[in-house]
Amino acid sequence: MPRPLAGAAVRVGERFQEMRATARQWEVESFFTDARAVNHVSLRDTLDPSRRVTLSCSVLMDRSRFRPLGSG
Repeated sequence: MPRPLAGAAVRVGERFQEMRATARQWEVESFFTDARAVNHVSLRDTLDPSRRVTLSCSVLMDRSRFRPLGSG
């Protein structure tokens, strides 16, 4: 069972859509906390799985940049 990211409501397998003209959809692959205690998520593009990005969790949770779509 996927575990939530500490301090945020993000789970592996959840999908998010960019709030830009490209409107790419991303799926959470993993998450980690860096040495400065900043939470990050690794995302993969749902249409092109070779495309991956890493963002701070605060960026992913910014509703002006991403909106949650639920699990895939």
